[in-house]
Amino acid sequence: MASIRAYGWGDSYMAKCLGHLDTAQKPYYLLLCIQQWLTLVLGLMVAAFTTLLTVLAVVLHGKVDAGFFGLALVNMEGFCYALASLVSFWTKLETSLGAVSRVKTFSEDTPSEKSEAEVVAPPIGWPSRGELVFEDWSASYTE
Repeated sequence: MASIRAYGWGDSYMAKCLGHLDTAQKPYYLLLCIQQWLTLVLGLMVAAFTTLLTVLAVVLHGKVDAGFFGLALVNMEGFCYALASLVSFWTKLETSLGAVSRVKTFSEDTPSEKSEAEVVAPPIGWPSRGELVFEDWSASYTE
């Protein structure tokens, strides 16, 4: 940070960071766009069913009780909400399963960094004393 401030590179690094952020958020933005499109299509479909139900209510005016048509209209509103929730939950489930799959693939396909010479457990009785010993040690700013 000190070098970026000293050379006055703050604006270019901020633009670069925002560019990376935009690139990283494109899939999520597209997912939200698709969800909104599906919600619109489902809403239009429910509107068509509601219009059909209203036409049936007008045609069958005296033959069927009006309360049944009122109940059907209320149920259509609940049906629209249920379909929108189903689409939202389905995409969240699919996204979560994809994340789990990526983590599983990473854990199985990435080679271990542990060498065979490493000992996982420290020796029994370690540490034997609470002290540090420095031998043949030096520190300086120059070679």
